[in-house]
Amino acid sequence: MEIIEAKLTPKLLEEVEKLIKEGLYADRDEAIRDAIRRLIREMRYSTVEENLLKDAEWGLYGK
Repeated sequence: MEIIEAKLTPKLLEEVEKLIKEGLYADRDEAIRDAIRRLIREMRYSTVEENLLKDAEWGLYGK
């Protein structure tokens, strides 16, 4: 695993710490890895969804 540094605003750090205290994550590393995974998944799905909509529009309207 590679180590990277990231700067967080005080508010973001506070929110991450709350998630850890609530037991949703074991530590900051886990929370940040999960956030990055979710971002990647969201970006990929939104691109796929956009392409599907374009294909459907082309099929319906020839545009």
